[in-house]
Amino acid sequence: MRDHALPIRPLVALLAIAGLTSQSSAQANAAFAGIPDVTIDYYPVDGGDAMAVRRAIDAARPTDAHDGRRVDALSSWDLRWSWPRTRHGGCDLAATTIRYKATVRMPQLAATARLTARLTAAERADWDRYVAALARHEAGHVRYTYRHRGDILAAIRRATCRTADAAARAALAGLDAYHVAYDRETAHGTKEGASFPAS
Repeated sequence: MRDHALPIRPLVALLAIAGLTSQSSAQANAAFAGIPDVTIDYYPVDGGDAMAVRRAIDAARPTDAHDGRRVDALSSWDLRWSWPRTRHGGCDLAATTIRYKATVRMPQLAATARLTARLTAAERADWDRYVAALARHEAGHVRYTYRHRGDILAAIRRATCRTADAAARAALAGLDAYHVAYDRETAHGTKEGASFPAS
């Protein structure tokens, strides 16, 4: 078998998350329902009010490899394709398989009673709305890639043994182009309600 791995491709949303209560965690997990092999990797943030939480997120957030912007949530995936070799040294592209897994990195409010108590009811409601929007936006990235992994498979099967890997990478570049446009259209999720605190 020949295994072709593409490094994790980051797609990012300018989104903030400042604390996942159990309700917020459930909202995040529900957004990814039906997509196998998705891991949500939370990074901790802290703050006594909405603006302090925002500053903590700003200090800890990752960078979008596509535009160099620091963003609050990062979706990435690992796509690997492989095909068996034939007895005569060729390849059986019709038997190609694709493996997929995704990771979504998002901030999470440090779960302390002291901190939670300092957020107002309005900030908590704003937070819950925001977490739902964050999860929906990130799930949009992850779901699109999962549903379109077959585009890579089809490109490989139309290629030759010599051109199959390049064909797969070209198909993957098409997926990346979609995600860049999606983030541009949604302003990295902010037009979908992923802003905290609300303006």
